[in-house]
Amino acid sequence: MQKRIDCHTHIVSAAIRDEYFSRTDGYALVMQFLPQFQSIVADDSYSTVRSDPRLFLCPCIDLSRDILPQLAGIEKRLDTDRIVGLKIFLTYQTGRADDERLTCVYDFARKHRLSVTFHNGLCSLVLPTDNDMAGSDARYVANAAERYPDVNFIIAHMDDPRFDECIRLVHAHQNLFTDFSGAYEPGTKEDADIEWAIDTFAKAIHQYPDTYRQILYGTDFCPPINLSALAEYDYTIERIFPPEQREDVYFHNCLRAFPRLAAYLHENER
Repeated sequence: MQKRIDCHTHIVSAAIRDEYFSRTDGYALVMQFLPQFQSIVADDSYSTVRSDPRLFLCPCIDLSRDILPQLAGIEKRLDTDRIVGLKIFLTYQTGRADDERLTCVYDFARKHRLSVTFHNGLCSLVLPTDNDMAGSDARYVANAAERYPDVNFIIAHMDDPRFDECIRLVHAHQNLFTDFSGAYEPGTKEDADIEWAIDTFAKAIHQYPDTYRQILYGTDFCPPINLSALAEYDYTIERIFPPEQREDVYFHNCLRAFPRLAAYLHENER
């Protein structure tokens, strides 16, 4: 099997961990859920990541609470919990990536070589949301990327449905990356017509011949919220990228996007 790092999952419990690794292998980054999602999915992401050396954590920043105390708590657990990035749930929570109040997050990320993943664009069909589509626009992530050129930012879901503009922004900024995780949720247009989805993603990605170096493999795996697709992503990658680009998409791009991850993988593979 192709060596891979799933850059975007919600393996937040032992049960989800067991189902995921019963179907695939490799490494996975776990995006912690917001407290407001707990009524739908119980989050035990810290202990779940500690339970398996193939997992790495991206704690979330809750925009409804004071940010500095959250960062202080994360700082104490950086190494014990294999933290490689942070997650900010735009759209679900009102705010923009270039808001001044997030400056402390980016300073923290720069200090600790952490990457910042945003939810951008349309949301899950089952999770509660502020539905701030305007605030989650990828152009605000690009603004933050310009202010912090030594921090990597990940625009999750290719800013669905603003795919073409997302790729234009990614191509213009070396510290921006993106994925099409979460695409195949039942009830979405992408899941109803995977060939349309592949054609749409490919059209955006192929605007530039070198964009593949900034595309990450991610699934958004979390069966409790109807995100259980895995094989669909392999099929999509096979259709969009030629064989010589797939190792980058599945593996090397994630190491570029998450610089703190490489040291942990080296420890695992010794």
